[in-house]
Amino acid sequence: MNPEIFVITLYLLIIFGIAIYSKIKAKNNNDNDSRENILRNEYLADNSISRGESLFSIIATEVSALTFIGIPAFAFGLDYRFIYLYFGAIIGRAILAQFYLPLIYGQHTTIYEHMTKAPNSRKFITSIYMVTKLLSIGVRLYSGSILLAEYFEINIYSAIVGLSILTMAYTMIGGLRAVVKTDVIQTFVFISGGIAAHFIIPQVAEMSWSEMIYSGHENNKIFIPHLSYIKIVLVGFLGGIIFDMATHGVDQDFAQRLLATKSLKDAQFSITMSSFLSIFVGLLFLSIGTLLWVYHQKYPLSVDVKQDYVFAVFITKHFPPVLKGLLLSGVLAATMSTLDSTINALSSCITADFFPNRLAKNVRYWMKIDSVIITIILVGISFLASQSEQILTLGLKIASWSGGFLLFCLSFAIFEKYKLTIYNYIFCYLLNLSSIYVFHIIFKWPWQWNAAISLFVSYIVMKIYLLFHQSQKPR
Repeated sequence: MNPEIFVITLYLLIIFGIAIYSKIKAKNNNDNDSRENILRNEYLADNSISRGESLFSIIATEVSALTFIGIPAFAFGLDYRFIYLYFGAIIGRAILAQFYLPLIYGQHTTIYEHMTKAPNSRKFITSIYMVTKLLSIGVRLYSGSILLAEYFEINIYSAIVGLSILTMAYTMIGGLRAVVKTDVIQTFVFISGGIAAHFIIPQVAEMSWSEMIYSGHENNKIFIPHLSYIKIVLVGFLGGIIFDMATHGVDQDFAQRLLATKSLKDAQFSITMSSFLSIFVGLLFLSIGTLLWVYHQKYPLSVDVKQDYVFAVFITKHFPPVLKGLLLSGVLAATMSTLDSTINALSSCITADFFPNRLAKNVRYWMKIDSVIITIILVGISFLASQSEQILTLGLKIASWSGGFLLFCLSFAIFEKYKLTIYNYIFCYLLNLSSIYVFHIIFKWPWQWNAAISLFVSYIVMKIYLLFHQSQKPR
């Protein structure tokens, strides 16, 4: 058997083996088939997730194929300015751990149940999350399919469909337990693949690693040595604080990994420590972009190769068979760990927030139907994303469109005494879009500040509005 195929097959067998084992174990340990118990089992893993599993699952979820393929391409075309978002995340996640988690841990299945108990309001808020999530993950699914299409010499659409079916299958088998446990393996696989690239690229270029990194530094591919770079640092750092809170705090994808831990302290530990591990992973893949840029100064990149394909093309042409299999598995790991989390998270939102009255005997059946529908939508969006450029920036921009609004909803719900109506939420979301349009499109403020702008504008306007409507009942 071809070594690459053997490595990939072994990886997939392990992933599906874990899913089946998780399903059997969950069934043996729990005979209670009430609706509440099914939801806790499928979507919160009965609060059995350890702090280590939660930590690595967070990393695996945020490190999609956008990291594996997109971040090297970003550094190849620019520099390391993307890393400052991660530094801002240290503060953002510390705030989540200390001020938000103690107020929301151990109460509900989804994060949106904390925002409002009014059914229509919750459906509206959840809809905003789901639409944005589907768009951003569709982009990530496309990026993860690039290497598979290059290696197997198939069109990008076949790669997208195949990868989606594989991920949907094991997600439906094992629930959140399988998702988290496979995420731990997937984290080590794609990090190992990234480390391997640091050995292979210098070897192929016939240069030392330090020589290549220094060359990148000398040519301003790491940072730009003048005062204007201070603005770039501040934009990334300050924007990263709220942007990260808006992703890791109010995205059901990440919230599940915190709400499913064994204790509040475990959740606080995993979200806090994940910010430091994220910096390591970010630097690991940004520096691959530097190595590739130096390599292609010596061996020019073909003019018909898109920048987003630069790492995928190098892997396909130059990596030894077994390591190529490892890198292919790494991309599979990065994409599947993001996709499985999304399918599970969106399914939990549909069941808990849109159809809270589904009968227990029908819940598992509808979960499977939901997963199929979600996967089909993601495939369609991924097809559209395949026509775009700059996939890393595109994926992050999409996430910034609603992150500030969702963080506003959670912050107002847990820190203020007023109940908001669905009309209040609709008004604030329109305000969210308007503020992003004015500041980002018209005034050209950086997209990294979209979440912060919409959060503060919505919060201030709503506070002023409520000053004139004191007749609303307190909680």
